[in-house]
Amino acid sequence: MPEKWRYENLRWPEINEAVENGLIPILPVGTVEQHGPHLPIKMDMWTAPEIASEAARRRPDRLLVMPVVPYGYTTHVMDFPGTITIHPETFSRYVVDVLKSACYHGFKKLIVINGHGSNIPPLELAARRVMLETDAVVSLTSWWPLLAVNEGATDKWRESEFPGGTGHAGEAEASLGLFLDESLIDMTQAENHLTWTNRQKSKFEYTDLFGSGPVSISTWTSTYTDKGICGAAAMATKEKGEIIFDEAVGNLIEWADEFHARQYQPRVDHHTRTPTTEVPG
Repeated sequence: MPEKWRYENLRWPEINEAVENGLIPILPVGTVEQHGPHLPIKMDMWTAPEIASEAARRRPDRLLVMPVVPYGYTTHVMDFPGTITIHPETFSRYVVDVLKSACYHGFKKLIVINGHGSNIPPLELAARRVMLETDAVVSLTSWWPLLAVNEGATDKWRESEFPGGTGHAGEAEASLGLFLDESLIDMTQAENHLTWTNRQKSKFEYTDLFGSGPVSISTWTSTYTDKGICGAAAMATKEKGEIIFDEAVGNLIEWADEFHARQYQPRVDHHTRTPTTEVPG
């Protein structure tokens, strides 16, 4: 059977039907970057699309997954071979054009699911631009915040310390990779590595998938990890990965249902005189 929950599998009349049926397109966004010596460089353009695809497969009456945007903003990782980076302005504008194209065809609610942490600032700008420049509403998330929606959910799988045990290429990401395709993961190369930043034990600056300190210093990855691992990679298991995958998929579906049901308020212009120029920016 054709996978009609995939945007690219539809014919143009079926796009019209999807709009009329109120389907919500999901745009997965990733990047290509090193993930330590144990994980493939495709991780970020693999995890988000797999989660989005499974959510759409389970709920074809609600969701329509779009082709992944495979490259993102990854300049800080260029000291490690294989990483591909896109200038943040180019990247953000590209995503804006993809989303605005979908809006043009009639989709009024869209979800962006991200797989790479440093994509977040340019993606936030892209999502905001689309909402200010069209009549659509765009919601943005990454797959890992979806794991902490329900109280105690991370306790089902997390064994590593906080902060730092679950970071880039660490316990969560490596587990997810093992679940998706363990043949691509080399656990003999997986190590538990607390980054230089987290070893400082500062109450101001620390990083973890599930919370960061109030101070952020974004610098070259090679200055705080020598192998590209930021967490307890050796603690990863396929079983944990399945729990992580199901939690992310389930919460993405739950959000899509809530998002679909919401009625957003219209814009209100409070000027006593109608502006005669365009909004700047």
